Amino acid sequence: MLQATLLAGLLLSPTAAGSGGGAILKVSNVNATRGQTVSVPVRAETMDIIGAFGFNAMPLGLEVDDVLYDGPIFSNGWNGWDSAPSPNVRVDAACIFTEDQIAPGDHPLVGLMIDVPANLEPGTVIPITLSKVSFFNYDFSVPTLEALDGSITVFRTSDLNGNGIVEPGDLGLMLADWGPVTKSPAADVNGDGVVNGADIGRLLDRWGTEG
Repeated sequence: MLQATLLAGLLLSPTAAGSGGGAILKVSNVNATRGQTVSVPVRAETMDIIGAFGFNAMPLGLEVDDVLYDGPIFSNGWNGWDSAPSPNVRVDAACIFTEDQIAPGDHPLVGLMIDVPANLEPGTVIPITLSKVSFFNYDFSVPTLEALDGSITVFRTSDLNGNGIVEPGDLGLMLADWGPVTKSPAADVNGDGVVNGADIGRLLDRWGTEG
């Protein structure tokens, strides 16, 4: 109750906007394999200590299944409040403990858990837009605020031989299909019609994983 009361007080604060330095709230741009559940970080770049924040996040055509309160301001084990699962999730949090105070800088706040459908075309970019954004410094001042949208870029799996792990056998299959796609597109993991260095980069990024 104390957390909710304080947050409500912050959101109704008459403090003038534009004081207390600046802040950028931003959704990350991440890559995901078709059929994968991915965590998309929402970060804050600040010139002051974070006091409270709130925003709506909407992944186009998808929904946010859960919100992970995994940023350093939640290191004492408490969470914020959210409306997940939702196609336009609302997230609010207030930092009311001294343990929450972290130095100004670029910090993760929360992770948006999103299921990427297995039938999406590789190369699809899913925009994630922010709206109804609010942000307060720890001293209740309101900084100048910029909100930056993010995205998920979808790839085919890099586990080309289907053995459950990306390893040298998959690299060999990719090299064997090098160049314009003329048969199976499996090695064209980014879906641009050609197997090249961009696909190798993705395969190496997924090395040792399930793909």
